[in-house]
Amino acid sequence: MKKGKKECLCCLLFVLTLYGLWAADFLCEDRLYSDWEKRMLAQRPDADWSSVLDGSYQAAYEEWLADQFPARDWWVGLKTRCELLLGRKKVNDIYIGKDGYLFSENTRTADWDRLEQELIEQYGAARVSRIKVPAAGSVLEEKLPPGISFSVQKDSVWKNLYDHRTEYIYFRTDHHWTMRGAWYAYEAWAGERGFTPVALEKMKYMVVREGFLGSHYARLHYAAEPDAMELYDPGSICSVLYDTEALELTGLYRPEVLESEDAYRFFLDGNHPIVQIETEQPEGHLVVLKDSYANCFVPYLTCHYRKITVIDPRFFRTDIMEWLRSGDSTEILILSQDTVRAEWK
Repeated sequence: MKKGKKECLCCLLFVLTLYGLWAADFLCEDRLYSDWEKRMLAQRPDADWSSVLDGSYQAAYEEWLADQFPARDWWVGLKTRCELLLGRKKVNDIYIGKDGYLFSENTRTADWDRLEQELIEQYGAARVSRIKVPAAGSVLEEKLPPGISFSVQKDSVWKNLYDHRTEYIYFRTDHHWTMRGAWYAYEAWAGERGFTPVALEKMKYMVVREGFLGSHYARLHYAAEPDAMELYDPGSICSVLYDTEALELTGLYRPEVLESEDAYRFFLDGNHPIVQIETEQPEGHLVVLKDSYANCFVPYLTCHYRKITVIDPRFFRTDIMEWLRSGDSTEILILSQDTVRAEWK
């Protein structure tokens, strides 16, 4: 009898949970956008006979339910913790490393190789340089989970980062490098270009955000240890124009976003098609063709060039080669993540 009562109670709780979740789905307003995932969320589909019969309504309903599930972020975090208890080394395409480090592969975001080749053919190798940003897993080998290795391109930037791998050069919960990591890339690149980088100790240093949780956390809703976002400010006097419009944004940094889920937008307000920076340096116009890794790298460049134009080819709708031909650039830098994959040893 007691066993029967327990079974009935479990069934009742299960049914109530299902109906509670169903009611919450229909009573709560749909979220339009996920700040953590940085994407639009599926909205409740409209049903009609044709969509029901061809199965498109059911597919759209499942997508909506997955995106709008009550307390979805909490459930994602719970799922991650369960998989960790089962000994998984990879959850939602994120590798769980040591000392709180989370790793991911770098996937191709644009045809950077073709762009580099076209620029060299047009302007010559002396005017064109490139920084391939190594994935954190290519540098912090000791932090990787056992049995995992990342492909490595051992150039000067990778070597300088690797030589300083015991320092805080990559975020634990985000795929980007820290501003200190970007500085070591800047140091290596400056050496190749023949000028002296501004020393770290000569810059104004501050921690602008404690408890930073980045892109890897957004996919897992799990972090053994959050990050601190550091700023090394060279102190250059700049005027900044975003997207060729007179926006309210006029500086290199956006302190007002530091408490948001997208705190990395602190640097250059995230990704814009074009950002134009003018400094008090005497000469030089550098065009930076980049992805988001460049956002915390660009401030260092303000110590060396009178004008810096930052273009993100993923969002720039004008033909880049045509735009360059009509401008007055003296140098071109391509700065983007290096495409790497992880392998099981």
